[in-house]
Amino acid sequence: MAQSKEKAYYRAVRRAAAAVASTVSLKEKLAVIVRGISRAINAGASIVLLDAEKRKLVHSASWGLPQYYLRKGLLDASRSLSEVVTGQPVVITDVASDDRVQYRDMAARAGITSILGVPVVLDSSAAGSLRVYAREIGEFSSQDVAFVTTMASLAAIAFGYGQLPQDQEEAPLRQARSVTFAHPSEQEFARILDFYDMEWVYEPRSFPLRWDGERVTEMFTPDFYLPALDLYVELTTLKQSLVTEKNRKLRRLRELYPDIKITLLYKNDYDRLLAKYGIGPLAQTRAHGINRVLYSATEIAGRVRALAEQVSRDYAGRRPVMVGLQRGFLCFMADLIRQITVPLDLDFMAISYYTGGDNAVVKITKDMDLNIAGRHVIVVEDIVDT
Repeated sequence: MAQSKEKAYYRAVRRAAAAVASTVSLKEKLAVIVRGISRAINAGASIVLLDAEKRKLVHSASWGLPQYYLRKGLLDASRSLSEVVTGQPVVITDVASDDRVQYRDMAARAGITSILGVPVVLDSSAAGSLRVYAREIGEFSSQDVAFVTTMASLAAIAFGYGQLPQDQEEAPLRQARSVTFAHPSEQEFARILDFYDMEWVYEPRSFPLRWDGERVTEMFTPDFYLPALDLYVELTTLKQSLVTEKNRKLRRLRELYPDIKITLLYKNDYDRLLAKYGIGPLAQTRAHGINRVLYSATEIAGRVRALAEQVSRDYAGRRPVMVGLQRGFLCFMADLIRQITVPLDLDFMAISYYTGGDNAVVKITKDMDLNIAGRHVIVVEDIVDT
């Protein structure tokens, strides 16, 4: 038995080394590594990588694990096992009783009883971990640990082998990213985020919303997660009836998961963002000639930074709600929030145009979703752009 396992490990290492040395994509190289581990040990396997903030771990390549487990949520790097922090392999022999394991209920549902984690080390620091999820309680042998350590070393080599220098400078999570988007608008939004150099994760978590006993009957999977903002984003460019349904789900999600920050990006906001980069239906409305520069890019960036510092000082120890009136707010939001150091919640509202006349009134066409009773509120309005 030991000899057959040794042969299986040797075959997996040989195939992984051949893949790493080949010209296939990084995604395919990592897939060969996790698939080889999964088949050799007869367990699930996954590579989890740190985000740019080094706070969260994201599943980037996996084999033998159910989708609901992979979409259970992002892992807290400081709480999930400890191999990324210590740089040493970690063995969890009983998942059900070990508080180093996050989402233990989801692990139980997937039949996972023990976990081995080995750090993937790049430039002397851990960039993530190669994890093995077994369905039998017990110790991983020294042979198992040595095998996975070898595969983790090959994974580290894969991030630099055969790539252009500029690609090697990218964070491992971004290098390993390979996404098939469900809608073209999602791909366009991802390009905008890349333009801003804002890290994103596509559909990393599915939130259960309703149950029938222990069976989940309704779930909601936001389109994007932005680690730097700790914010989930759901896009909607659909007809009003479907927008209403998404709003219902968002309200339900906020009731069940009050600590989760999530926002719905409406079509008008999305078109405005596209226009900023010269594409989309509003692009032709932008001025093509500039007569005079009122404020330079440096001055605008400095003003945004000063506002962020002021908000951080004024609301130290509090959690305010930032409410945008949907006129340029989203173009301004990313630049401001990434520099604010206090936690905050985001919400949006829209109002009708004032038409003049004695009986003219301004109406709220889209109200806030959050309950702001007793909360400090920051209203952002009439911001054109950054």
